[in-house]
Amino acid sequence: MQYHLDMVSDKLRSKNGAAIRPRSAVSLALSIASDNSVPAASARAANGAGTGERQPDSAQHPAPAIGGSAPASRPVTVSVVIPAYNAAAFLPRCLQSVFAQTLKPAEVIVVDDGSTDSTAALAADLGAKVISRRNGGISAARNTGIKQATSEWIALLDADDLWAPEKLERQVACIQLGTVLVYTGICVFDDRGVRGDQPAIDAPSAIKTLRYRNPISPSSALLRRQALIQVGGFHGGIDGCEDWDMWVRLQHLGQFEAVTDPLTSYYVYPNSFSANPERMLKAVRGIIDSCLVADLHGLDRWVWRRRILAEQFCSAGLIARDNGLKGELGYLLQSLCAWPFPWWQPRRFAIFAASARGLFRRSEQA
Repeated sequence: MQYHLDMVSDKLRSKNGAAIRPRSAVSLALSIASDNSVPAASARAANGAGTGERQPDSAQHPAPAIGGSAPASRPVTVSVVIPAYNAAAFLPRCLQSVFAQTLKPAEVIVVDDGSTDSTAALAADLGAKVISRRNGGISAARNTGIKQATSEWIALLDADDLWAPEKLERQVACIQLGTVLVYTGICVFDDRGVRGDQPAIDAPSAIKTLRYRNPISPSSALLRRQALIQVGGFHGGIDGCEDWDMWVRLQHLGQFEAVTDPLTSYYVYPNSFSANPERMLKAVRGIIDSCLVADLHGLDRWVWRRRILAEQFCSAGLIARDNGLKGELGYLLQSLCAWPFPWWQPRRFAIFAASARGLFRRSEQA
């Protein structure tokens, strides 16, 4: 999964600001952190798991027509797809946030990707429909869940992330006839609590930004299943940027919609992809030519390739800074070398200057 957190650290909202909704998801997680269980009976009732029954009308929501002025006659159904590998430590709070949705999903599918812990048994006990497969990576696991899903819409959720209770309801209300993807803002948290909020940028800006940065977290994404199938699902040969690659392909099939509020809580921990700048850079390099600049030629292709690298090196520097890793200043310097012109993404120069001053102060204090 490739989603940049540099914007979180660069543009954090005040904890006293307006965007507070995702706190409910984090609070939900913290409230059950000491109780590693979810009432299985109520979870199964919400999901229909274990009984073979589909969720009745409470799991459905009328889709707004274009412009949102009138409801469509056909209701919207949502299948939640959660790929999981050795995720027993995270699943209780993840599934708790799913079963707490004000708009109940038709089904909750956990794809156990060859786990060696109790992931599959725990997911089943908590009320999810479990599909077990040999370990094949997150793309293969998502594709398995999407193929088995029975709903028109797929809500992706990583096993270590959470949703605010109104997340699905708010997204479904945005669906129009040509919509293929609805995403939300995110709240970043770790084991110490909330790091900060990142409201979603508007859809036209997101599509432009996809050229050089991924502004959409997969755990925030609600996707039209037919569109996912039409583009061939997630590419299995991509390690870490499969979501970015997917958004780039989907933009040609229909429109994106954004829910600005950070209704998805995104968990960061030391071994996660988002806390590993070298792994992130390797993954991005793997999709630059095949995906991000595939439609460009000549000078345009060279320019955007350099800009993408500049943005990614800047992101790597911020990841190193936020996670106490070495190389912060080196990554930021590589960003300026890759694209040394201040009229594109000038914030990179301010970030470099601030990091250099911080490093100088720390060296004086040592």
